[in-house]
Amino acid sequence: MPCSIIRNDNCDSAFGGDALMSFTAGSCDSVLQCSQRSLKNASLPNLLHFIRDITNRSKVSKITMVVGLIYVNRLKKTLPSTARGDFDTPYKIFLSAILVASKYLSDQSLQNKTIADITDGLYTVKDVNTMERSFLGLLKYDLWVDRNEVEDFLDQHRVELEINFDWTHDNMA
Repeated sequence: MPCSIIRNDNCDSAFGGDALMSFTAGSCDSVLQCSQRSLKNASLPNLLHFIRDITNRSKVSKITMVVGLIYVNRLKKTLPSTARGDFDTPYKIFLSAILVASKYLSDQSLQNKTIADITDGLYTVKDVNTMERSFLGLLKYDLWVDRNEVEDFLDQHRVELEINFDWTHDNMA
């Protein structure tokens, strides 16, 4: 059972039907089973809305999103089927994925404090540090992504993502 409702609430039309955002929400939401929404996490926005807001506010690039999705896919493959998470685990997975992908791809990457700031108090710098360490540990620090892996991922998900990149050496080291 997914951790949150991603579709079925008019999010696609409310957010312009952005396929990359929707695909990212679905990917992060499907990594593992999570607990149900409670009073403790009632203030969390819809996952798709959260991803759109964080992406816009952080000005994260599409290539960073795609590399983050590759990491999420790796995470999904490594976790045991019995793994469980809290209701906000997909939110943490998304934040960790774009943070780590940004740091992997750019010398001028997102910083943990920036991520904490743009969550408007949902997560502290300490929380973001913990998310990043956990994410890296679960990935066994296997962050290498080359151009072929990105192109293969895009080819596999081209229809769902509705994106097309003109790859140059500037896009990916």
